[in-house]
Amino acid sequence: MDGIGVGILPITHEKEMIPYYLRSEFISTHNIAKYEALKHGLRILLSFNIKNVHAYVDSLLIVNQVNEKWK
Repeated sequence: MDGIGVGILPITHEKEMIPYYLRSEFISTHNIAKYEALKHGLRILLSFNIKNVHAYVDSLLIVNQVNEKWK
């Protein structure tokens, strides 16, 4: 089976966890998979009208690019 799988775990202010798992059929790099997880996670939160978000990622590249510190 080719492709990537990514998991996201939104946690509400009430500490409720809402796990999601996404599967993509295209082959990707590790960093692209993390970008996809962040992108889809934000879309899911917006669908619940959640606009105040703290995202925790383990990639310094993604953190600095999203915060516009790196290109």
